[in-house]
Amino acid sequence: MPKNKFYLTTPIYYVNDKPHLGHAYTTIAGDVLARYHRLRGQDVYYLTGTDENSQKGVLAAAKAGEPDIQQYVNRLSAIWQETFDSLNLSHNDFIRTTETRHLKAVETFFKLVNDKGDIYRGTYVGWYCVGCEAFISENEAGDNKSCPIHQQPLEKIEEENYFFKASNYKKALLAHIKKTPGFIQPPARRNEVIAYIKDHFTDVSISRQSVKWGIPLPVDRSQVLYVWFDALINYLTSVGFGADEEKFKKYWPADLHLVGKDIIKFHCALWPTMLMSAGLPLPKKVFAHGFFTINGQKMSKSLGNIIDPVALVSKYGNDALRYYLLVDFPFGDDGDFSLSRFFVAGNKKL
Repeated sequence: MPKNKFYLTTPIYYVNDKPHLGHAYTTIAGDVLARYHRLRGQDVYYLTGTDENSQKGVLAAAKAGEPDIQQYVNRLSAIWQETFDSLNLSHNDFIRTTETRHLKAVETFFKLVNDKGDIYRGTYVGWYCVGCEAFISENEAGDNKSCPIHQQPLEKIEEENYFFKASNYKKALLAHIKKTPGFIQPPARRNEVIAYIKDHFTDVSISRQSVKWGIPLPVDRSQVLYVWFDALINYLTSVGFGADEEKFKKYWPADLHLVGKDIIKFHCALWPTMLMSAGLPLPKKVFAHGFFTINGQKMSKSLGNIIDPVALVSKYGNDALRYYLLVDFPFGDDGDFSLSRFFVAGNKKL
């Protein structure tokens, strides 16, 4: 593994809508890091992209009146790519999870895990949030059976599907976190993950019988892979996993996964155990930043406070937006976006 490489990623984004300022925040932060490490003379590989196998995309396509889901995700992914080009981002790859290269990487990865004996069939009963694309525990769901993040009613699901034996790697993962304090940052997120692994982390349902859109389960084509089991593998796909051994050896493991704090349990619990099962090295660091509010309120279509980063850039320029986002918010903490403060920061910069 070359010492001079630096491989960093953003999450891949759902294509149920066009990008807003929160998405731009993560990706701009990643771009600044990529440019910094290039200036240091390192071989930087910066990855971003779109997650196109989710039920959120299916529901959005239906709402948009587009029965051809692939056509819908093609259109939305193009909007995301155009947005990132407008923001002058320097990513090396924009991955899409409906690409053939990703399908092949997922099948290769699944075979490694299945051959290890870590896949089994069972019945799952639980509360599911489409917004999170995840099952929510009874404790998290509370008496109202609603998602603690999206504040929407949960769906009760009972079906026979396939499970990943994540519990086989629970002790090994906790030991790794203890031995490698920098693996999860900032420290508050690290503590959250440790508590989650100890109290809630168990075997994970990784297929859906009732869902028809997604990557077919290699051992049972009547089911599709759970979107998170598929999506996380994108970080391997982009650097040649199962297709370009030389490229894969050069860049993996990732040096940094940048994520929002709402998806840390997937990146810091599920993903490491998947890699352990497949016999692959873990990423060196996962850094989870905070959430955005707009003038003290959560970004929401119903409130009409979604901010389009392209509109800001077209009027005030990329430099002003970058300066404000990275100076006004301590990275890792929650932040509140205010146009008045943005104008002040922009004027100072100019």
